[in-house]
Amino acid sequence: MSDIFVIDDQHPEDLAMLQALYSRSPASVVTHLDKLKQSGSGQFMSQYYVGYGHASIGDCGTTTLFIEQVSMLVAKAVQDNPLYNGQEASTRYLDFSKQAIVDPYQTEASAAIQSRWMDIYNRTLPVLIEGLKLRYPFDPTSYKSEKIWSNALNARAFDIARALLPIGTTTLLSWSTSLRAARDNLRRLKHHPLPEIRDIAQKMFATLREKYPHSFTGTEMDATDSPRDSYATQTARRTHCVTPEDLTTQFALTPTDMDRLTKGKIVTRRTAVDLDGLKRCEGETLTSRPSTAALPWRLESYGRYSFLFLLDFGSFRDIQRHRNGVCQIPLVDGRFGLNPWYLGQYAEHLGSEAYAQLTADIKAQFDAIAALPRAGIKTTPLLDQYLFPMGTQALVHVAYSVPQTVYVAELRSSKTVHPSLRPIAQEMLEILAADLPQMALYGDRDTDSWTAKRGEQTIATKVA
Repeated sequence: MSDIFVIDDQHPEDLAMLQALYSRSPASVVTHLDKLKQSGSGQFMSQYYVGYGHASIGDCGTTTLFIEQVSMLVAKAVQDNPLYNGQEASTRYLDFSKQAIVDPYQTEASAAIQSRWMDIYNRTLPVLIEGLKLRYPFDPTSYKSEKIWSNALNARAFDIARALLPIGTTTLLSWSTSLRAARDNLRRLKHHPLPEIRDIAQKMFATLREKYPHSFTGTEMDATDSPRDSYATQTARRTHCVTPEDLTTQFALTPTDMDRLTKGKIVTRRTAVDLDGLKRCEGETLTSRPSTAALPWRLESYGRYSFLFLLDFGSFRDIQRHRNGVCQIPLVDGRFGLNPWYLGQYAEHLGSEAYAQLTADIKAQFDAIAALPRAGIKTTPLLDQYLFPMGTQALVHVAYSVPQTVYVAELRSSKTVHPSLRPIAQEMLEILAADLPQMALYGDRDTDSWTAKRGEQTIATKVA
């Protein structure tokens, strides 16, 4: 006779050990719980873990870290992991004007650049809200309430103004992880080329080791000259950051490709995806799929597309949330300027005089970043990223299977998605439709991105 037990009130290390004992003992978990009570929490793990002989025991214990007041680059590095689960503070719903900023150079000149970005953000945000009120006046037939209308306007204003926040602005994120994945990811981050990320990785490890002394030996984050660490150090820059030059070499990008990219289009490489096999063997599966249904996992075996496109750092944060594919963190170096969508919104909602002032300020800021070496500051492209605003475009590469492409394209073409990302998702839909014309697709191809639903997407305390 079968039994089902739900046990979620034990220490994570003890839960890991309870699961691991199934592979060494046919006894019920009830019996193992009795052993746990006899030995005491923590001692139970130490009695068995050393002799278990397999790191997978660490997959069975989970924990959650809450990481606060770190730069957005730290958040991206922690999340650059297919096993990442968690949440991050949203610049689309929150006013970040009071957040601290991480300055990588700790100089008057670099601090002044970041401070000016915040001044520009604070000056622009209220003017945007007033402009949006004129463009989208309250209409009781379109909005459930005036509060929802106001929320929608504020959300759109944050959407537009976030382009002016420096990437060094601090954020907050959570990370729910198995103990093993935590150890593996932190060992990877200890070699990161950015000092802030290395420091935060060490701090996270120390916190975890104090909490879970039987799961972390204490030496995982030490600097060594082992072949493993030497290899990780040598490959760290390319592992953690991809430059336009890297992608140009990898995908043999031509002047024609670059012209497409600068016009907001996708450059696609199909050599690693078996479109003929999909058409020949999976026609019915593609044709009969209803809306919101996931394509079967087996379709992953037909390979992956590679998509390259320009996207602002703010919206890169959104597309990076799709963990099943490859989404390399791009270098943000300013060469591609601000995403045109933001500039178009400023032109529409600020008025000609305010828009002219803003564009002049943005140019002056980019010039100031470029001028730092002439002020005697030893800069690097990696550290300069903290000074550029979130609206700055970077060359992004993602590699998705057909099921992953369908999921991202349909989900991210929704009107609730940031308008600088929607056209990328919509073009993915067009690519799928051209390559696999029999496939049922359900994305939103409407070019208008305004929606009242943004005013309803919130977390609020229920009123009794």
